[in-house]
Amino acid sequence: MTPLGPGYLEEPFWWREAPTLRLDAPTLTLPHGGRELSSEVDVVIVGGGYTGMMAAATLASRGRSVALLEKNELGWGASSRNGGMVHPGFKLGLATLLKRDPERGRERYQASLDAFNLVEETIRVNQIDCDYARTGHLELAHKAAHVQHLEEEVHVLTRQFGVAARVIPRVELESEVGTSLYHGALLVEQSGGLHPAKYFAGLTRMARDRGARLYGHTPATGIETQSRSGFKVSTQRGVIETRDVLVATNGYSDRLVPWLRRRVIPIGSYIIATAPLSGEQARSAIPKGRMLFDSKNFLHYWRLSADNRMLFGGRASFAPTTIAKARDWLYAAMVQIHPQLAGVQIDHAWGGQVGFTVDRMPHIGRVHGITYALGYCGTGVAMSTYFGRLAADWIAGGDLPACWQRTFPAVPLYREQPWFLPAVGWYYSALDRL
Repeated sequence: MTPLGPGYLEEPFWWREAPTLRLDAPTLTLPHGGRELSSEVDVVIVGGGYTGMMAAATLASRGRSVALLEKNELGWGASSRNGGMVHPGFKLGLATLLKRDPERGRERYQASLDAFNLVEETIRVNQIDCDYARTGHLELAHKAAHVQHLEEEVHVLTRQFGVAARVIPRVELESEVGTSLYHGALLVEQSGGLHPAKYFAGLTRMARDRGARLYGHTPATGIETQSRSGFKVSTQRGVIETRDVLVATNGYSDRLVPWLRRRVIPIGSYIIATAPLSGEQARSAIPKGRMLFDSKNFLHYWRLSADNRMLFGGRASFAPTTIAKARDWLYAAMVQIHPQLAGVQIDHAWGGQVGFTVDRMPHIGRVHGITYALGYCGTGVAMSTYFGRLAADWIAGGDLPACWQRTFPAVPLYREQPWFLPAVGWYYSALDRL
């Protein structure tokens, strides 16, 4: 039985300290006198998360007029629900990335390093108070066979990219994580943790202060290509004419652009937050405050918050489930890894959608003239910030780097409902058990 705190809530822990998510948004032009009036801007951005907000801030700073549309509260999706881990790399492993396309793969991984640096630079230059700390992260080997893979990755990271990384053997792992379940770990120093909703609030202030118009609770209901260059974007509150459209909806993509909907699979991910731990409990679990995740397909990821809560997350199921069921599953997994936390109460449990792609890589491109940037596969804090700036630069007249000019494969036989996910989940779960 999962012990629950007296104030237990099924909403993100981060929302406690994110009042900016509930700011009233300005209103669009509304129908008047029986006729619908139109607004006109240079760029309409659909999706009010990290990608959209960074793009809005960048475009506004370049003198473009911007209207950002979000169907819920600004930042309501993964940008205020994720675990707050900032690191280079992708869901697709580095070795596979380089094997598929050595030259372009190297450029893409370098872009992920640039993305990490961009997050740090954005926080520093704009003085965003988001509890950021460069902690380093550990990828923990779930199986003994995974250690060799980690050793190969260290070789590439240090020799080809100059990244400070090393393998920690099992006999030394006690100094990094208070559990005996893992066979070793890859330590990457270029990594950190932040308060995701506070970080989003900082990006929001950047965009707003530079003149971008931000509209919460305003879903885009249609995009119509005009005979001349440009688009008409429909909402329930008015129509906006624009030269460019950026779709940045990631795991919350809907039917607005069906072509994209067939390429991004929404998969649920869940997190629990404990009551604050004592200093001794926190040190016994994660002595050096690293960001942690394991090498399973159904991975776990966990860390300490600024006030010493254990934040423990994972993909409880590829099939639909409830927050309560996911909470109980995560609590049992947390206690299995860290028995010293048995009995610690859970104060928050929540879930959100991760946007997965067939090739497990993010994508930026254009379809029917509409720019898109999405598909972060659960590793998006750094890359979504980077893609937001990259998309803005491209819309403003810059060039898209060649390494991102690539096909975006569709999911076979997928239209609206990801009917195949339970079978996929069973397959990956079986791999983890073998």
